[in-house]
Amino acid sequence: MRFRQIHLDFHTSEHIPGIGSRFDAKTFGEAFRAAHVDSVTIFSKCHHGHNYHPTQIGRMHPHLDFDLTRAQLDALHAVGIKAPIYTTATWDEYAAHKHPEWRTILPDGKLAEHRSGPDETVGWAFMDFGTPYLDYLNSQVEELLEQFPDGDGVFMDISFQLPSISEYAKAGMEADGLDWTDPDHRNIHTARVADRYYTRITDTVRNFDTKMPLFFNSGHMRRGVRQHYLDHYTHLELESLPTAHWGYEHFPLSARYAEVVGMPFLGMTGKFHTLWGEVGGYKKPEALVYECGAMIAQGARCSIGDHLHPTGMIDKTTMDTIRDAYAWVEAREDWCAGTTNIAEIALLSLEAAARPSMVGLPGKSVAADEGAVRVLLESQLLFDVVDIETDFDGYKLLILPDAVLVDDDLKAKIDAFTAVGGRVLLTGKSGIGEDGNVFDTGAVWQGTSANAGGDYLLPIDNLRASFVNDPLFMYGPAEKLELTDGTGLGAVYEPYFDRTPRHYSGHINAPSKPDPETHVAGSEKGAFVHCAFPIFSLYHKVGAVAMLEFADNLIRHALGHDPRIETTLPRSGRATLRHHDARNSEVLHLLCAHPVLRGEVRGNPVQPIQDLIPLHDIEISLAGSAPSTVRLVPEGTELPMTQSGERTVFTVPKVIGHQMVEVVRS
Repeated sequence: MRFRQIHLDFHTSEHIPGIGSRFDAKTFGEAFRAAHVDSVTIFSKCHHGHNYHPTQIGRMHPHLDFDLTRAQLDALHAVGIKAPIYTTATWDEYAAHKHPEWRTILPDGKLAEHRSGPDETVGWAFMDFGTPYLDYLNSQVEELLEQFPDGDGVFMDISFQLPSISEYAKAGMEADGLDWTDPDHRNIHTARVADRYYTRITDTVRNFDTKMPLFFNSGHMRRGVRQHYLDHYTHLELESLPTAHWGYEHFPLSARYAEVVGMPFLGMTGKFHTLWGEVGGYKKPEALVYECGAMIAQGARCSIGDHLHPTGMIDKTTMDTIRDAYAWVEAREDWCAGTTNIAEIALLSLEAAARPSMVGLPGKSVAADEGAVRVLLESQLLFDVVDIETDFDGYKLLILPDAVLVDDDLKAKIDAFTAVGGRVLLTGKSGIGEDGNVFDTGAVWQGTSANAGGDYLLPIDNLRASFVNDPLFMYGPAEKLELTDGTGLGAVYEPYFDRTPRHYSGHINAPSKPDPETHVAGSEKGAFVHCAFPIFSLYHKVGAVAMLEFADNLIRHALGHDPRIETTLPRSGRATLRHHDARNSEVLHLLCAHPVLRGEVRGNPVQPIQDLIPLHDIEISLAGSAPSTVRLVPEGTELPMTQSGERTVFTVPKVIGHQMVEVVRS
């Protein structure tokens, strides 16, 4: 998999004339080569349902008079650039108009559409893979492979199957003995239809070429379906445009899971100010450099989304921006290829633990997962995101965030982990079943507080935020943990009453009662630490600094020893540590940027990175044997270091967005 990729969209209306009229093969190929690009995903069929090459299956764009796909492929190959080929799956406007009977009909009887644009009134029709549309789509993929056998992969976009009550869906459910009026039965049928889609396309591609790269995109790669990926995908592409609705925490969360799955993967951002297809919207070059730095820091290759002009002209501003970012990436590749993440902490994803199905649209945010990753990133702690299939051996701490249900199999696995010295942090309802505590945490669960609006927390001294020594309002209820033979983690204070139309005081929440409750803020016994509050979801919701500091202190306390690395980075800083297998060294990535809220588009906050502010004299303390050399890379500057016991201490003179440090041990 190459490092510096472009995902080139081309969703172009039939009402636009002159398609490809200013395309020049030499200019096209040279523009990408000069921008340090080594792979471009080009297009076969777009969401409008138009092909950009001759077709016997669908319709070539009515205002295109040559094979634009072949022209791009040849132009890129001529300058040594790979060219995977894109086609769209669930969205196809041409097929929807020609065959409305192939469309998805939602259980409420409405036609399924994805509405977008400035006024949210127009959008793409969802097709139904349980109709002959799947035959149509598969034939298009076969044609793509036959016409472009020298293509460098297949990218299947918009790989969704929504529950449908079309006549085809009803007949399919009845044939399988399912009741189409039952939501659970509809989901069973939908999952089967989705699986037929993935299997059919996978078989088609692999029958053509067993080594052909193949990826199915759904906008968010669900955690907890690793076998699905292993069965159908050759690699993962983590679509995550941070200035759109994904945000800056979505990618590292996805990346830390993708590496655990064990597949090659890339991160995908965009050159756009906000979202896909924002023609004429541009991101500052500094922002793109930072986003590429965030990708390589997580072990990913890079992909930048773009959208070609209908005429085929190259956008100079876009190429200039991409050139700056990819020249920067190219200089760092030698220290990024063939590395593995070093992690002390395993975060068991709540999404993964719930074993999601492939039915419908995936949600992009799971509050407990995203809140936990935000805390771990802002605390510069080393972690992986894992599922229940993961081998927990090798980690020091396992975190179950907020609401992880623990069945017998998972309990046995965690018991084996703690038996060899592993430690476990439970928060909120994690580790609580219908009969109470699954593990012996030194406390007994007595239900959830009735204060839906929130209880107050006063932790023990070493867990408190640095600036708060009074009960902190938590914006959510505590689990009622009555201490038995465990060690308490602090006190819970209840409000005088929950805020309702009948009982309220002040603007937001009633004050806390003067005395604590008998149930505690958490308990610790042996390998287990249990926090009574769903701290990660609450921090994701509220963003209170006091909550962050408490969560940081809680994780460090549960870890039971000093973390592998300590830094003086600010909270906006990020740190990852990766082992370079070929060089037998460790590469430390330090990042820092400050997205700033500057607007709202389509209900999503717009938080661009405007400047990369230099940080000076960042101190690093790193556990492990004494290194022979510590140096900045790719610059090669050696850094002075001192050894204190089993920790190496050195100072990084400057970090502007991203800086790598190689630690070479004898």
